Amino acid sequence: MCGRFFLDTDPRDIMEHYNAPPPDIFAPRYNIAPTTPVLALSDGKFDLYRWGLIPSWAKDVTMGNRMFNARAETVAEKPSFRAAYKRRRCLVPANGFYEWQLENGRKQPYCCHIDHQLFSMAGIWEHWQDAEGNEIQSCALLTTEARGAMQELHQRMPVYIAPQDYAAWLDCSADKTDEADRLLLETAPDYQFYAVSTAVSNSRNEGADLIKPLE
Repeated sequence: MCGRFFLDTDPRDIMEHYNAPPPDIFAPRYNIAPTTPVLALSDGKFDLYRWGLIPSWAKDVTMGNRMFNARAETVAEKPSFRAAYKRRRCLVPANGFYEWQLENGRKQPYCCHIDHQLFSMAGIWEHWQDAEGNEIQSCALLTTEARGAMQELHQRMPVYIAPQDYAAWLDCSADKTDEADRLLLETAPDYQFYAVSTAVSNSRNEGADLIKPLE
């Protein structure tokens, strides 16, 4: 799974990478957690989405609190995710994510990254409206079985979308479904990882110190 990630790329570099500017309120974050806003690209523009997908038929917003990940193997069939997968896909930029491993009786966090460079995780998003008509846009990250070095750390990892596949992933045309299915199975990059402070385990903590390697 992916339950925490970070994004600290300069907005100008995000603009250059995606050919779309992030919102003016964008700021680097080092401990992005479920239920908080995340930056995502869909329909050629960036917006902020609540991390934790709320199906359109949900009775209240709390249903999304635990639906921050969707398994790539079942996303097309699960009632909570299948409509978003078919019609509303997005890219979620990141510089890395965190995973935890039980060591000596405690959970040790690790920072996982690709040379700390900007990359994109596959996402899906949904509209939801409360009884007063207020709309919330929410999203979930897709995960797949861990490959390469990540198998040493965790059973799952985020689905990576390579830059040359951005358009194919975001194209929700009916005749492009097979292409999206293919991208979920693509070989991921070999993530690097190192141990970091347990401070990241508390979602209230923030700052660049969270991604510093343990001495």
